[in-house]
Amino acid sequence: MSPVKVFGHPMLTNVARVLLFLEEVGAEYELVPMDFVAGEHKRPQHVQLNPFAKMPGFQDGDLVLFESRAIAKYILRKYGGTAGLDLLGENSGIEELAMVDVWTEVEAQQYYPAISPVVFECIIIPFIIPGGGAAPNQTVVDESLERLRGVLGIYEARLEKSRYLAGDSISFADLNHIPFTFYFMTTPYAKVFDDYPKVKAWWEMLMARPAVQRVCKHMPTEFKLGAQY
Repeated sequence: MSPVKVFGHPMLTNVARVLLFLEEVGAEYELVPMDFVAGEHKRPQHVQLNPFAKMPGFQDGDLVLFESRAIAKYILRKYGGTAGLDLLGENSGIEELAMVDVWTEVEAQQYYPAISPVVFECIIIPFIIPGGGAAPNQTVVDESLERLRGVLGIYEARLEKSRYLAGDSISFADLNHIPFTFYFMTTPYAKVFDDYPKVKAWWEMLMARPAVQRVCKHMPTEFKLGAQY
């Protein structure tokens, strides 16, 4: 059986998310690198994989998927049982499944919108603008940090009651936080997490996972225009 294929660059957050769950379940896969700076993701052959001309694209035989969180769920449903992982909570009872669903939505609807503008302003926009060196929009950064602190306060209260967000076992909800938080921790604002000791300890537990470390080694902590990634 041919390995699944992931089309994209491993430094990109949504590609990293898919690779992370493949690594967690130990599935065989082929990464098909794409040069996003050259716009390869906008070419017709990639648009057949992802009609929104985004990365990643994903192929498993005749099945083509896009949207990284959906791809990750497919990976867990196909390979998670064999790997002995129930990260979606689907084998743990309806209440456990509901908690995974709740905190998965929190990550997508509350955490991501709060943390991502800082990453965009401090890392992504300066990297992609010709000539580099674009200064972050401090108003955007400050507003996002204020929102993030509110979210982290809620996380802190939750993590005082359980080891992970959905309960005492790690889940899909926790691991979805990896890509953007990894890059946030390379910005000058990483110290925000110091004010939330339970959150910081949770983050350190996530970063200690071997699968996380294997994926993050392909995610640069410094960005230079023209560098080879």
